[in-house]
Amino acid sequence: APAEGGEVRLRLAGLSHASDDPFGTDLKDIHLEVHSGEIVGIAGVSGNGQSELLEALAGIRAPARGSIMLGGHDLVREHLGPRERRTLGLAHVPEDRLRMGVVAGFSAEDNAILGYHDRPRYQRGPLLDRAAIHAECEAKMAAHDVRPALPLLRLASFSGGNQQKLVLAREIDCDPRVLLVGQPTRGVDIGAIEFIHRKLVALRDAGKALLLVSVELDEILGLADRILVMNGGEIVGEVARADATEEKLGLMMAGVREESA
Repeated sequence: APAEGGEVRLRLAGLSHASDDPFGTDLKDIHLEVHSGEIVGIAGVSGNGQSELLEALAGIRAPARGSIMLGGHDLVREHLGPRERRTLGLAHVPEDRLRMGVVAGFSAEDNAILGYHDRPRYQRGPLLDRAAIHAECEAKMAAHDVRPALPLLRLASFSGGNQQKLVLAREIDCDPRVLLVGQPTRGVDIGAIEFIHRKLVALRDAGKALLLVSVELDEILGLADRILVMNGGEIVGEVARADATEEKLGLMMAGVREESA
C-alpha cells in the first residue's frame, strides 16, 4: 500500500566524510530525510558510499562536516556515539552480520542482547539476569521464527537466515524510531527473505522510519517508497517507487544525474 509519511524522523544536511580506508569512498554533501511510516531505499553499485553512509549514521564513523538530526539532537555536533543513538531510538542492522552484528562464538541469547545488555530489564543488581535474558530470547525466537529455538546454542550453529532473523529481532524489539538496515537478505534463503521483507513492511505500517541499503534492485523496488541512488559517494537522484524502473535506476547508478536520466 502507498506510504503515509508523517514527521521527519531523520534529517541529514551536508554530510561529508573522508574515508580512511584506501578502498573506501568519501561521502560528499549528503542531504536526505526519512519520515515516519516510510521506507527510503538507497540503491547503488556496491562500493559507492552506501556502507560509509550507514556507518556514519550509526556512529561508527565520525563525519568531517554536516549534521545528522534525530529527535531534536544533532548527532554530529553533540558527538553522540552508538550507545547514545540507540537510547534516542536509532537501531542498526549492519550489512555484514558476522563482522559487525554478532559474535559467532557466543550463544544465541547473548547475541540477542548485544548493545542492549545494560538495559534494566537484563540486570539483577550488578549482574546479568540470565533467566530474563533466556526468556526474552525464547520470545524473540518464537516471534521471528528463528530455528532451532535453542537460546543456549552457539550462534555459529545457526544458518545465515536464522542468524539474520535474530539480529533483526534484537533491533526491532527495542522499538526504534528509526531503523537502519544494510543488505537485509544477504546470504539468506528464500523463506527467510520473504519473512524479513514482511517484517520490514510491517514496521513501516506501524509508523517506523526505515532507511534501507541494498545492492539488489528487486529488493529496493519491492520495499522502498522513495529511492535514492548513490554514485561515487554522492546522491545523484531520487525517484518515487511509482516512477522507478530498472533502466532509470541503472542509469543513475552509472552516474547519470536524475535530470539527465
